[in-house]
Amino acid sequence: MRTLILNFKNYGEVLGRGSVDLARAAARVASSIDVEVIVAPPSPMLALVSSKADIPIFSQSVTADVGDKTTGAVLPEAVKAAGASGTILNHSEARLPRKEIEELLPRLKSLGLAVCLCARSIGEAAVMARLGTEYLAVEPPGLIGSGIAVSKAKPGIVRDTVSAARRARYRGKVLCGAGIVEGEDVRRAVELGADGILVASSVVKNRDWQGKIRELAGSLL
Repeated sequence: MRTLILNFKNYGEVLGRGSVDLARAAARVASSIDVEVIVAPPSPMLALVSSKADIPIFSQSVTADVGDKTTGAVLPEAVKAAGASGTILNHSEARLPRKEIEELLPRLKSLGLAVCLCARSIGEAAVMARLGTEYLAVEPPGLIGSGIAVSKAKPGIVRDTVSAARRARYRGKVLCGAGIVEGEDVRRAVELGADGILVASSVVKNRDWQGKIRELAGSLL
């Protein structure tokens, strides 16, 4: 089964009740199509979305802080308690040092939290593949939010990332993101070997959330 991960980021449309409405729209699509759809709302909304929408929920990141006296930290334990089943990690907008990633992964695994580990390049993805997360997403920073799909503008990045991951004996799903805005972008990514996509603004900024999610998810089939 292919995968669509929808990162809400902190767009105004999803602050507060909007996160619930978008998650429910995604859940309606997921219930009628053979595609895994995962949503990643802002951290303050995790528990509410988990209680109101029947869909897998990831946090947008976590921190490696430990213990009670960690004001402002996003602890993996708190994410789990809020009802999430995983997290995005090392997104271009929330980069983490390699050492911190390696410290976090066993902790996340012990909590039963899946990880979508992000990389900015083929080389970084090849290194990250060895860490064995459930999802590995490549997103060239310059194309994020650009409306110019990586699968069209730089297809070699997608194709070569998939090849590098398989050479590293990576067994998870390889996703691509950055500039994915329409079904044709998704179909091209699948042709290049991707197992799914990681998207944000193309859905959140669209007036028809359910319609856009259906278009993108349907193009994965």
